[in-house]
Amino acid sequence: MFSLTAHGAAEEVGRSAFVLDFGEKFLLDYGIKLNPESVDYPLEINEHVKAVILSHAHLDHSGLLPYFYKKSECLSFMTQPTLDISDVLWKDSIKIAEFEGMAPKYNKAEIERTHRYNFVAPYKKELHLTKEVSLEFFDAGHILGSALTKLTFNDKSFLYTGDYKLEETRLHKGCDMSVGKVDYVMIESTYGDRIHPNRKDVEKRFCESVQETINSGGWAIVPVLAVGRSQEVLDVLSNYHIDADIYLDGMGKQMAEIYIKHSDLIKDPKQLKRALNDAIWVKGQSGRKKALKKPCIIVTTSGMMKGGPVVGYLEKLINDPRSKIHLTSYQAEGTPGRMLMDEGKVPFGKDGSIIKPLCKYEKFEFSAHPSQEEMLKSLKAWDPKKVFLVHGDKKVMPVFKKKIESTLGIETVVLQMGKKIEFD
Repeated sequence: MFSLTAHGAAEEVGRSAFVLDFGEKFLLDYGIKLNPESVDYPLEINEHVKAVILSHAHLDHSGLLPYFYKKSECLSFMTQPTLDISDVLWKDSIKIAEFEGMAPKYNKAEIERTHRYNFVAPYKKELHLTKEVSLEFFDAGHILGSALTKLTFNDKSFLYTGDYKLEETRLHKGCDMSVGKVDYVMIESTYGDRIHPNRKDVEKRFCESVQETINSGGWAIVPVLAVGRSQEVLDVLSNYHIDADIYLDGMGKQMAEIYIKHSDLIKDPKQLKRALNDAIWVKGQSGRKKALKKPCIIVTTSGMMKGGPVVGYLEKLINDPRSKIHLTSYQAEGTPGRMLMDEGKVPFGKDGSIIKPLCKYEKFEFSAHPSQEEMLKSLKAWDPKKVFLVHGDKKVMPVFKKKIESTLGIETVVLQMGKKIEFD
């Protein structure tokens, strides 16, 4: 008899953390949930864990790992890009917490301690974690280094998707489906109730909007997630030959260097390098002043417009009716980006006054997650005997569960926080 317990990401998006018991216990991801004014952490792990496995570097999957290593001495397994990106994000989390007057959950010394237990694993190489349990990573197509995790116990196999993307994007070919026999699948369900628009149509509409903004004498502001989305947006703009200078600001610059380092994992590395080289990398306030001298494209963090260089640009351009905000990322509840989309208003200035911007704005669906259609296609190919749903909104997951069972006839369980599910 095996068991699975959700310590986070159960009927919610964020703070992924799951304990899989195959006789030995394995921790799958250990992330945080960033709220507008607070941080949610997963339930404490008070049991002996044989190994930790990280699916990818986004903070909602990796963000609490250094805290785990305050006490633990087990190995953690991840791809090299996941380690490289996570390391930057962990150190940045300390800076942000200190800047906001919060006590960080870990310090730089504990990050260094974490590194002592990291074991870097490539894709498609079977590793034996114990005499009975083996691990194999497959490219998940979500961001650089993201992995589908396949764990095999004797003749039983368990697949954890983490965040993944089946269809190809500008940067990635889509997840590697050649995982072989699968008995159980724990799958994300972020968009389990909807279909995404055609990606090429989205790219075309986005670039047309950017060019129209420039042609009207305005600035095209593109708030982006530092990991993945900033690189993808630059690639898209370069491919469409937008007639304007393109500036890259914020943490996306550090992440771009990591993408270049691991460009062999990118679908078209030459095109990505060309896009990154063509962009003007902003250095300090002088670079930002230069970007504001004439209409251009500003690709900058943060993607939800909460903090980061985007705030400074908006202070200058938010009341310019010629300019436009091009949102390309998921907008969490309570963030300025979500408020803009839902109410047409944003907090502005040091006092946080709520104003209605005069500049234009529009949301473009550049999702790195699978649609309901993609997930059903994946599950049909894997053909497990049982499915566990995680990482989805409480209203979305029952819809997806019903769709899986009615379409594919596979028993599906929605994991609940702290509740152990047993299976064999």
